[in-house]
Amino acid sequence: MFGFRLLAWILLMSMSLYTFAHPGDENSPTNDFDCDGVGTTMVQGLPADLARIGQLMCLGNGQLIMANPDWSWRYSGSFFDTPRIPAGAHDDLMGIPPPYFFTKIEMEQYLDEDAQAMSASLATQVVTYTPNVEINKLFEFNLHGNHETIAKLMVALESDSKGWILVCAPDCRPEYVILFEERQKH
Repeated sequence: MFGFRLLAWILLMSMSLYTFAHPGDENSPTNDFDCDGVGTTMVQGLPADLARIGQLMCLGNGQLIMANPDWSWRYSGSFFDTPRIPAGAHDDLMGIPPPYFFTKIEMEQYLDEDAQAMSASLATQVVTYTPNVEINKLFEFNLHGNHETIAKLMVALESDSKGWILVCAPDCRPEYVILFEERQKH
């Protein structure tokens, strides 16, 4: 019994020393990104059609887009993970250190037949994109990043209060499909 207590004490002390010796990355550039210090090159807001469902946030290593508080987002294969679209999500950024931020956002809107054709094409490419109704309005957002990358967000509306976001960075993949729905007001 004494040996077990001694082993537990040694383990606890070694973890404490490790924690003290490596206090984390609080002062590293990956966690100390100053969103206010970038200047005019960083996007300060989202286009209205995207801002309706999402919000732009700035964290330790840069910008990201996440659900507007009035909207619920979830990945098509999960009810537990919180969907976020970081500026550093592009595949070409592997190994490139932060900060990551958006420098420009361009939008193109597709309606009726064009939206239906684009939606049908996406459905053949991405198995987790399975709209329940015909898509008559689809937005394509080109997110330009500070490391000269462009990611696409394909936002397909099933209705004014429900839809899909496909994150293509650069490819549209099944794990990057987000369902969104407006939260019920009580």
